[in-house]
Amino acid sequence: MPEGPSVLQWGEVARQFTGRDIHRVEGNTKTVHKEDLVGCRLSDVKVYGKELFLQFVQISPEGDSEQGTWIRYHFLMWGSLRANEYKGVSRQSKTGKVPVPRLVLHFAKEEFLAFYGGSMYEVDSPACDRGTDILTASFDIEKAADAIQRAQPVCYTLLDQTCFSGLGNIIKNEVLYAGKVHPLQPGNLLSRQRALGVVEQALAFSATWMEHKDEHKKFKEHWKIYSKKECPLGHKTCRDWFGPEDGLQRLTTWCPTCQPLEGVTEENVYPKQRGSAKKRRSGPKKGRQLRRSASTVNQNAAGTEKEVSGNKKSATGKRKRGMAAESDPKKKQSQKRKKRAKRPVKQTDSDDDFYIGKKINVPPREQRKRRKTFGSKNGLN
Repeated sequence: MPEGPSVLQWGEVARQFTGRDIHRVEGNTKTVHKEDLVGCRLSDVKVYGKELFLQFVQISPEGDSEQGTWIRYHFLMWGSLRANEYKGVSRQSKTGKVPVPRLVLHFAKEEFLAFYGGSMYEVDSPACDRGTDILTASFDIEKAADAIQRAQPVCYTLLDQTCFSGLGNIIKNEVLYAGKVHPLQPGNLLSRQRALGVVEQALAFSATWMEHKDEHKKFKEHWKIYSKKECPLGHKTCRDWFGPEDGLQRLTTWCPTCQPLEGVTEENVYPKQRGSAKKRRSGPKKGRQLRRSASTVNQNAAGTEKEVSGNKKSATGKRKRGMAAESDPKKKQSQKRKKRAKRPVKQTDSDDDFYIGKKINVPPREQRKRRKTFGSKNGLN
């Protein structure tokens, strides 16, 4: 999911088209009236948290601008914005198809602004400043510290956009490690000083991100815990999915040595969270294998080796099961297998037994077809 610094950077890309008239509009959006935007002018662009607000005004024949319309664009998980270029096939795409833009605004000189993914709809006005945007000077630190000290895991509060607008999963992980706070640490057990420290770390990391906003790959060097197998001190990290029961579960990385729980244990406070969080995107899908523990896989492998250990020939189907049963006579067979077991065939005294009506045990016709070699040995063919 795009975070505040990335959204602010995309806002600067869109802001370079302010004051220009729109000649043509395309896209697959159904929540915005595209035909109403033709002939409008992009008047203003504002960013608040993870939301982008665009203002469009109608231009009268005399050249005067009328009251315009605001469009709110939320990037959600995979939203993005491109200027004068279309998005190609992603490396993570399973279909190999070129994505269709949500909205494309065409300007003069064959320049355009394309929006991909996300949600988009018309609003009366942009979001008002509530002092929760971590990238604005009006951010209320004391109000944010009060939110941190709620009686819930700190990792839940950091991703609450009503308290920390623009703060995403990357910042959350880095802030918790820098503050030496466990993700499931109840906020009401933290001191005021620790809560203020978490807020200050969030502001510091966001400022560092803004300094390297044009160097995304280089900025990854500042990541200390996110998606790392070891912390900077060499301790092995843990990864799990945490989030409210009615919200989105996000992957969290932490160091149990550097970020211990204070006053509580994971099992006693959050027994259902540890190791069993449900991912919103998880579920039975075609082609997706079920997860199995290592012990289950080892037991299944051991059972398979034991079952075919007595086989000296490569066989399949019933013959394979029959040979395995003969190698282990003590093994209990199911009722279905007992019916399929081989029956002894009485040897005939002579060929005349067929003509004098002497009873002999002859395998059924279906078995004779599958066991031609068996019948030929007894002279029944």
